[in-house]
Amino acid sequence: MTLNENDHSNTTVSPDDLQIDTAFLRSYFQKSADVVVHEFNATGSRHDEQMITLIYCLGMSDVTQINQFVLPRFDALFQDFPHPKTSDITMNRHLPFTPLQEKDLLHEISYYVYSGSLIVYFGALQAFFRLDIASPPARSPDEPLTEASIKGARDGFTEDLSTNIALLRKRLRSHSLCVETYVKGKRGETSVALIYIEDIINSDILYEIRKRLDEINIDAIIGTSFIESVITGSSHRAYFPLTDYSGRPDFIASALLNGKFAVFVEGSPMGIIAPITLTNLLSSPEDSSTAYYLQIVQKFLRLFGLCIALFLPGFYIALTSFNLEQIPLPLLATISNSRHGLPFPIPLETFMMLFLFEIFNEAGRRLPKALGQTVTVVGGLIIGDAAIRSGITSPTIIVTVAITIVSASTLINQTLSGTTSQIRLIILIASSVLGMFGFLISAIAVVFYIASLENYGVPYLSPFSPFRKNDLFFSLFKKPELKQIKRPQIMRTNDDTKGGNNP
Repeated sequence: MTLNENDHSNTTVSPDDLQIDTAFLRSYFQKSADVVVHEFNATGSRHDEQMITLIYCLGMSDVTQINQFVLPRFDALFQDFPHPKTSDITMNRHLPFTPLQEKDLLHEISYYVYSGSLIVYFGALQAFFRLDIASPPARSPDEPLTEASIKGARDGFTEDLSTNIALLRKRLRSHSLCVETYVKGKRGETSVALIYIEDIINSDILYEIRKRLDEINIDAIIGTSFIESVITGSSHRAYFPLTDYSGRPDFIASALLNGKFAVFVEGSPMGIIAPITLTNLLSSPEDSSTAYYLQIVQKFLRLFGLCIALFLPGFYIALTSFNLEQIPLPLLATISNSRHGLPFPIPLETFMMLFLFEIFNEAGRRLPKALGQTVTVVGGLIIGDAAIRSGITSPTIIVTVAITIVSASTLINQTLSGTTSQIRLIILIASSVLGMFGFLISAIAVVFYIASLENYGVPYLSPFSPFRKNDLFFSLFKKPELKQIKRPQIMRTNDDTKGGNNP
């Protein structure tokens, strides 16, 4: 594990100049009520005192281990070594002590105490050792609530970094699966793990992500949004997500096998995947457990849903407000009859209904799951029907907006879904002002913008632009598993054949 050299203490004296002993540690941790500093005589004899100080953090350390395992073995330790030296303590057979480095000692003590380790201070030697008895709050790897599994695995990532790494190790038992850890944040000292398959990932991609992680300089990493911005790069302020995420180990293991890397943050149950393309965001964790011919249909439905969610409201406004001659006469008559006596123009109606449905969606996310779904469905039905009956809006507007919202729900990545809502509004404004011309200009601008995006040298619109036939079959037209022998060309992997070199 890599430690940074930042000291989060408030003292103005250099740690190297301090006399760190029991009295100092009591003063240093006096404002941390959850830190215990306990001094005792390990031999129990007044004539041959061996003063030991234990420092640990309640809630982060396993106190049961201290009482039942650590303390009884001090007697055995001093029976073997009545006057132990530092080497004796390090090499003893009773307790696996690890000495702390003299350089930046105060920072090391602070870091390991708040990480859950037991710090042991031998007064006679004026030496510090640590014992790993960390037991921070954790939960079992249950199925992710946002990524329900039908045929796939039902274990999911937790907030514990070591558990998440173990879930990947269970699926990829290979020496080439590499894990690099970083400790970032001057005050939070949050552990960050970079995971990749060494003989598959492109070396340029690996160099770039290492560089970006090394440049992190922040107080603490609380959520994944900061790490996502680091992975994306400060120069890439894209509206579309350039990273994917998942709480399922099988999905991330599949991404690693395709030449991507994953980043995990201590305290987050999600792994961040990069580099990605737009078609990657249309993939579901359940795809690996679904027949290839069903995957083709599902991916086309998601792609169609993305287009509907982006363009349908703007197209409807442009058509009904400016280009009525393009509408078939029976449909035009139906729309005209439904709008008889309505007080608002079509663009304003559409804005109002979209805004209303977005409120329902937001309320559904914030409320408990069962109640949120009820509010979204029942609220939409009741208020939509009431709006039609009261003459505020027309049935065609309600149908158009409802189809748009449902289409957006086919998107797996919630960041992409939120981006779709914002871009839909821009297209709506352009269509309201310029009609079909504004709709076409905004739609073309969106496609051009997506085509201009790239990260780690991977074009966002690949395999459409640049066109790659093999990757197109990999992304949309899935082949049977036995025929998928090549990795995506756009990832420029070192080993481009599946089932290839595996050390």
